[in-house]
Amino acid sequence: MNPQNDKSDTEQSNKNITYFGEGEEWFSTYTISRVRTSVFESLYIQYITDRTASVEEQGTHGIGEIEYSLKIGDSSSLESSFPQPLKGVRNFHTATEINAELVNGDFPETIKLTIMWDEKKEMIELVKQD
Repeated sequence: MNPQNDKSDTEQSNKNITYFGEGEEWFSTYTISRVRTSVFESLYIQYITDRTASVEEQGTHGIGEIEYSLKIGDSSSLESSFPQPLKGVRNFHTATEINAELVNGDFPETIKLTIMWDEKKEMIELVKQD
């Protein structure tokens, strides 16, 4: 017997929650995963490159480091402590682990992400995915 099958739909849906949002220059995913006695949060931020531009225009020049602020409801947030460098294909990823007992399980339908870079700012609404 698989104990996973004995759990209610609500318990299953609160085990993994994903948010997605796309702006003019960035897109992002934020996931919350309940694993055993922990909750893992993962924030991925990706710069959207114009693939029709020249290789030089697609580079990271002009982007530099980013700062971010993710507002989750009225009482929770995830923010950079200092400017963060982009990696790979102009992306940033961070993850945290929290004791599952500290997470109340109420997740809003939308959350707000603000990304700041090179004296610019973009705000993206991330929507909870089904």
